[in-house]
Amino acid sequence: MRERGWSGAGLARGVLLGGLIGGLIAWGLAAPAQADCLRKIYNRSSLVLVARQDGGPPATLLPGQSLTVRLARPGQVALSAYCGVPGPNGALTPVTSASFDYEAVLDRCFYRFGQPLFVPQLGRGFFGTQDTAPFTVNNPRQGDVILGPLDAPSCPNVLSRGG
Repeated sequence: MRERGWSGAGLARGVLLGGLIGGLIAWGLAAPAQADCLRKIYNRSSLVLVARQDGGPPATLLPGQSLTVRLARPGQVALSAYCGVPGPNGALTPVTSASFDYEAVLDRCFYRFGQPLFVPQLGRGFFGTQDTAPFTVNNPRQGDVILGPLDAPSCPNVLSRGG
């Protein structure tokens, strides 16, 4: 009758399999934490909004449009609002502009702004317009930006959403 137990080959296979599984777990835990959030920039004003992420190509948002952006690592979004479509034959000077640094960590993406008042208790971005007007950041979701509603008195209302 054969005795049950670990034989030399079975033991070697078990140790190898355990080492492999332990190595995969350690590699997974040591990998850097990354985020990948899809967020939106909304234009709820009568102005033309130009957005640029991390110095990349500009995206133009007409009144009432939105743009989906991918926040995958810490970076910056620059926003400028114009009376008309910017360019050599269009509007040259922005009515308002701002740039916001954002963080993307694990499953959280948000813009950094304002004073760190109550950050430990409430988190960043609790007061959505603190030092950011006419833009609202981290609203309606963390990582979103809204321009408007805003009408610039110096601009003719030629791009009204009302038709």
